[in-house]
Amino acid sequence: MNKNIIIIERRLFSSFGHERTQIVALNELTGNKKSIVLTCHGQKLKEIPFKNKIYAELPEYDFKNESEETLDYIKKNGDAFASFIKRNKLNSKYKIIVPSARTLEIAMFTYLYKEKKISDSQNVLLRILDLSFLNNLSDSLLNEFCKLVKLNKIFLFSETEELAKIVWDSFKIRCEGNFILPVTVPFYSNISPNKIKNHIYIGCLGGSRKSKGFFTIPRIIKSLRMYFKNNDEAFRVTIIVQLNKDKTKRSFIFKFNEFLSRYISSSVKVKYIYGIENNIKFFELLKSVDIFLLPYSKKTYKYSGSGFITDAIFLEKPLIVSQGISMRNLLTFNNAISANSPKDYSAAIIKISKNYENYAKNSKLAKKYLKKTILKSFKNAMC
Repeated sequence: MNKNIIIIERRLFSSFGHERTQIVALNELTGNKKSIVLTCHGQKLKEIPFKNKIYAELPEYDFKNESEETLDYIKKNGDAFASFIKRNKLNSKYKIIVPSARTLEIAMFTYLYKEKKISDSQNVLLRILDLSFLNNLSDSLLNEFCKLVKLNKIFLFSETEELAKIVWDSFKIRCEGNFILPVTVPFYSNISPNKIKNHIYIGCLGGSRKSKGFFTIPRIIKSLRMYFKNNDEAFRVTIIVQLNKDKTKRSFIFKFNEFLSRYISSSVKVKYIYGIENNIKFFELLKSVDIFLLPYSKKTYKYSGSGFITDAIFLEKPLIVSQGISMRNLLTFNNAISANSPKDYSAAIIKISKNYENYAKNSKLAKKYLKKTILKSFKNAMC
């Protein structure tokens, strides 16, 4: 397996986050904790919690140009990358990986190959997480990019089978699915066995985003409280809800709607959390969750995956998800329940809570499959 890799992650803004977890995952899977990381100017490099050689030599991240994808901005990034490769004499022995490739990175490498600014023997692996990153390309760039993929100049990957299929159906180019990278929970982590308990903690994490079903959760809580009012159960439930400090209006509306149903039953509590300081504390939070609740928008997650699905499976925790979202191959071990309505979600919470030992046991089977899938797809990508 090739361990000489250059990881491009341009969005290293905070001391932790999705982009940084992907670098940690690549270090873990390759066994090489000193791979080269290339990022933008202005990043807080001292706060990065890994030992890679980090170069902040790409142009500073520009949110305006990022959305417009202007040709000048594409060239500016591409020329900076080509200069970095040439100046540091990084030959084709190095595999270039962009684990969170967006439209800019796709356009940048299309430009570099078209203008012959990098060697044809250079291996470039782009992993896309959403179909929009291809749809946002201009017609000319998209046509050039598809040619490069068909010529095996650029290798395209996704983390879900669903996204890989729609890429083929839409553009007739090969995209390998199931290239999953661990997120918060490390691949080789040791997890304590889940035990039966009389207090169940439900995790609704990811912040106050509409795409994550944020405005559906109060209705689920109300439905669950109605169930406890009408049924005598020995266990109790606490729902952990992650809010964003900067979205005060959304948080107020959520809390107000949740407050309105508190009179129904005291058996369902809600615990609010805000920003998490680092990955270690977030990892501890994930371990405290018994069931992961993901009432996600099918429109957003029909093809795109969720790190909370992989985190839950690595922790051997059951899931409740929206019917029709992606990563279905990881949810077929009786480790998850799909739902459509608040009543369906609350019924799923009750069902898993009453049969927690069985669902946790099935989650172990899902974990075994996930780890096997990750190793297989990663080995194929790195060969």
